[in-house]
Amino acid sequence: MTHNEKFDTIAEALLTDYSSVYYVDAVTNEYCQYLTDPENHTLRPGNTGSDFFGDMKKFADRMVYEDDRGAYKEKLNKDAMYSGADNGGKQRFEYRVMLGGKPVWHTVRVIRGISDDKEDYFVFGVINIDSEVRERTEKVRLLKERELYNCIAESLASNYDVIYYVDMETNGYEGFTTNNIYGKFNVDEEGENFFTVAPKNASHIIHPLDYDKFVTTLDKDNIIARLELKKKLTLDYRMVIDGNTKFTRLTVMWASDKKHIVIGVENIDFEVQREREHLKALNSEKELARRDDLTGTRNKTAYLELSHSVQKLIDSGINCLSFALVVCDINGLKQINDSDGHHAGDEYIRSCAKLICDIYSHSPVFRVGGDEFAVFIRGEDYDRRERLLEQLRGEVLRNRSTHGKPVIASGMSSFDPEADKSVAEVFKRADAVMYENKRELKS
Repeated sequence: MTHNEKFDTIAEALLTDYSSVYYVDAVTNEYCQYLTDPENHTLRPGNTGSDFFGDMKKFADRMVYEDDRGAYKEKLNKDAMYSGADNGGKQRFEYRVMLGGKPVWHTVRVIRGISDDKEDYFVFGVINIDSEVRERTEKVRLLKERELYNCIAESLASNYDVIYYVDMETNGYEGFTTNNIYGKFNVDEEGENFFTVAPKNASHIIHPLDYDKFVTTLDKDNIIARLELKKKLTLDYRMVIDGNTKFTRLTVMWASDKKHIVIGVENIDFEVQREREHLKALNSEKELARRDDLTGTRNKTAYLELSHSVQKLIDSGINCLSFALVVCDINGLKQINDSDGHHAGDEYIRSCAKLICDIYSHSPVFRVGGDEFAVFIRGEDYDRRERLLEQLRGEVLRNRSTHGKPVIASGMSSFDPEADKSVAEVFKRADAVMYENKRELKS
């Protein structure tokens, strides 16, 4: 085959958008390179060589991107070429070449043929497809990103029962429903002025006590001002549907174009009920932790907490506090334990606690020791404190002659804002008075 015949064969086989073309003798491995002239749509001779496949391996080591080098050598192998393409068959593979320090995508198209005079040959065409691959990659990325975005959007939207999309320039809106919490109220709608329609519709379903704050929150100027300060605006309120109250949360946020707002409405009734149950359980647990197991009165931990709170008020300079402390100590507990056993002793402690609680029915009673109680007197009991102490002591005097009935020594002291600097001082005075009463009971 003459040079011109080879040129014509290549020209017929390949388009002129190839950056270079190689004509390779499949028997001897000799080759000629032809470079394309895209402006004139012609080919011109380039390099020649005696070992195409060997030179291509060297080229791979020098120029092909490291991650593609192994595959390039494997595919650009003479045996692979023979097995992959019969006469007239075509192959193609992509790889990256390092140009200017960056990997640039190329593709090789291989055509094998046998000429009329039985000359066996390969034609290799190289095309720079970097922009094509990057465009394709970008399309795939954008498609995946869109799919991911849609997935995220759908997941987030599923948290809401109703979503409004409001144009902040025209006030027009669209409403979308996922789970209808409005009963018979239709929210699949379009309208011209959301900020007029929303308050009107709200008057039928918003709890009267929450209506004003709902309308204030959905005021257009308020939304714009609030969203300048934070990413989203939320409001919890109640709806009344068919006579049933439902706790609802409204969330307002800017759309990405900053021209629309997205308003999500979700039913948080279950969340509120669960939170209430949780708080109830915590309060119950807290209350139990501050109760005395034997008597049911409050324990020493509770007394110390109250004492600490009152002390903070004293330290802050509040001088209008009105409270008194009564300190009580059980008489005869050791004798009952020794003679009748600890079970009888426990019953005796309970009866003493009951006596104190019955008299100081409006004040907290604390068991601060094994046989010691303290009463924090306030309110109505504080106004009657002297009379209540007399009532307690009178009951004790009547019980003293009967075995097993509560006998309690007691002492009281009132807080003096002019003299007292601490709760401990009040307790200490009451304790001293209690010991005087204890000596009197024994005598």
